[in-house]
Amino acid sequence: MTTLSPLPSMADPEPTKSIRVRILGREYALRVREDDEAHTRRIASSVDARMRQFKDNHPDQAELTTAVMTALTLAEELYLQREEHEDGTTALNEELARLSKQLEEATPAPDDAPDADAQAAGDAADGPTP
Repeated sequence: MTTLSPLPSMADPEPTKSIRVRILGREYALRVREDDEAHTRRIASSVDARMRQFKDNHPDQAELTTAVMTALTLAEELYLQREEHEDGTTALNEELARLSKQLEEATPAPDDAPDADAQAAGDAADGPTP
């Protein structure tokens, strides 16, 4: 998971580096884990594109309004994605429970299974089969 921070943190032992990203014409300095730089730049570029899109559609709105409306839109998309994921997980869990119940019903319980020793003894008493 990407860790973004405008300030260095002593709590994170992983090496970080300082990068600069531009969003809606403003430059922001961020500290990221070295392995996350490309990912963080893609996220910043996506946020910038979304904010520019809002600004193009609503040129009279202040930057703060643009930022808040973009954040709300992104949060709504995230919420809907999580909801879909949870619905899928619930459906999968229900299907697993149904299949597990079917398997239990189709599999004899240990008490219901014929005793292998008794079966083998009965076979031996009958003699060899022709």
